[in-house]
Amino acid sequence: MYSVLSIGSEEHTLQSENSQLRQQIETVTAERDRLVRANDQKTLAGQDLNTILVRIEAATEELQQLDSLRANVSQAVEQTRLQFTGPSDQAAAMTESPTVSMTSAVRRSKQEIRTAQEALVDFGYGTLKADGSLGPSTRKAVEAFERAKGLPVTGKLGPATLQALRTHVASLIQ
Repeated sequence: MYSVLSIGSEEHTLQSENSQLRQQIETVTAERDRLVRANDQKTLAGQDLNTILVRIEAATEELQQLDSLRANVSQAVEQTRLQFTGPSDQAAAMTESPTVSMTSAVRRSKQEIRTAQEALVDFGYGTLKADGSLGPSTRKAVEAFERAKGLPVTGKLGPATLQALRTHVASLIQ
């Protein structure tokens, strides 16, 4: 009888241990499934992030193209205005014909550059020597002025920049 009770007790212990092991397996399996889902979500989020980064890059390129197009249109509008109305003052006159192609560079007279340099110095955009030469210091001053006025930053004395300089001068005179 002792052996029958002993065997029954061992069987009960084994069943209890078996039940505990099954419960641990279920817990581990549930945790594994949760981690797999979390990993899948991270993978999808990474793919979404990559997609967003590609879209941002494409949008940035498009914005740069639009900014360039806007600068070209502004230049064309200014050239057309000059054709119909003439320059607003002698210092802003172009030495070349006003019908310059949009793709070619507009040449500025030494006097025009000197006047712009003097205005830039007066407005606090550098300590330039007003020599009528468009050197590195002048380009930096023009860039700072363009940035401050919300213009495309070119460092060149294009029509839009010259018009903004004239407007700024006129606003100070009034």
